[in-house]
Amino acid sequence: MPGAAKYFIRTEKIEKKTKTLNNHPIKIQANILNRMLKQLSYKYDRDETEIPLFSTKELILLSEYVPQALMNAKADEDVTFVIKGPHSSKRWILQEDRLTSGRIFVSNNQLNLIIGSVQVNLQPTLEERYAGNVWETTKLIYDIGYRKKTAKYDGLIVVLNKNQGIYRKSNDRKDWFVFTNTAYKKALSGEKGNNQNTNDVSNDQYEALQQQIDTLQKQLNNKSNQKRVAPQRKQMPKKQPSVTQKNNTNDNNPRVVEQRLKTIENLYNKGILSKEEYQKKRNEILKGL
Repeated sequence: MPGAAKYFIRTEKIEKKTKTLNNHPIKIQANILNRMLKQLSYKYDRDETEIPLFSTKELILLSEYVPQALMNAKADEDVTFVIKGPHSSKRWILQEDRLTSGRIFVSNNQLNLIIGSVQVNLQPTLEERYAGNVWETTKLIYDIGYRKKTAKYDGLIVVLNKNQGIYRKSNDRKDWFVFTNTAYKKALSGEKGNNQNTNDVSNDQYEALQQQIDTLQKQLNNKSNQKRVAPQRKQMPKKQPSVTQKNNTNDNNPRVVEQRLKTIENLYNKGILSKEEYQKKRNEILKGL
């Protein structure tokens, strides 16, 4: 497809003589599609660092419009796309908009992605710059990918995580990727994991909670140890004799009796006690003998 690029995400008839039809229309969530496509990266050379196959801008476009197209597509239709987005690489100084194209469809309940062109250079030539076409070159050669024909491009598309359930269609098709049910479940579990992550605590909060748990555990251990030890009977304090008891014991002492008798006698002689009071107190003292 030589000439100026035309960007789109659309449905079109699949190639003739295709053995199996698609499972269209079908619903795929935008965030699930985003996570699956994000697993693909691109190497311009085997010795170079991987860069994302799709930029963030391109992922947003694909995640928004491909699910809509799959819902409107018929069993004999694929979703094709030609998009561009900014990419960074060691091969150029700054970020550059690059063109990527391909087709997406669901067959045998598996998402398929056939890449037609990978990060095609859109920079205009010097002649085009002088002519005033300073945005994109019109001398492009790109394709949208086909089932019957293998796309030719430099470099290699790789899967970031080999355990994500994403495979090549065959050893001969480096441009065709199949996303199995495992890939879908992995992307779905990633969505649930992100929802749970919003309730996660920070490291400081976790350490504080752990300290509280350790303290509670020590308290429980102490209580359980106390229950295992047989309770000791409390020794009752010896009952202290009351004042009257002290007086009764002291009343039996002759010296005390004599002193008390002298005291009430002095009180009587001074007129403090009457004769009757004196006799009454004296009898009480003598009764205690």
